[in-house]
Amino acid sequence: MASILAVDDEQPILELIKNGLQKDGHMVAGYTSAEQVPLDKLNRYDLIILDIMMPGTDGFSFCEKIRGMVDCPILFLTAKTMENDITFGLGLGADDYLTKPFRIPELRARVNAHIPVSYTHLTLPTNSLV
Repeated sequence: MASILAVDDEQPILELIKNGLQKDGHMVAGYTSAEQVPLDKLNRYDLIILDIMMPGTDGFSFCEKIRGMVDCPILFLTAKTMENDITFGLGLGADDYLTKPFRIPELRARVNAHIPVSYTHLTLPTNSLV
């Protein structure tokens, strides 16, 4: 089970994300704007899902702001489908990019593909040989 942060200005999308990821046992905290996210609690999350086109601080700006604060995967979930937007988002430090409309099974698969990496990173003793 992972702790996931989702930020999207559309409440129905947040509910869809939450309901879909809870099927895999994940706990999802949802916020409708980047300004609502408590920055001092970012290290509690195992993965962050960000929309890009939000009022106030957009997802690109928020990713750039928090990338140095967190070591967990960041996934953009957005209606921005242009190749330059995708490469820009990944260049800011996002680990994945999924476009809307999206399918819940694909979102679940992408999230679950990233989660073991963060758990492995957190649970390996410092003197382990891999």
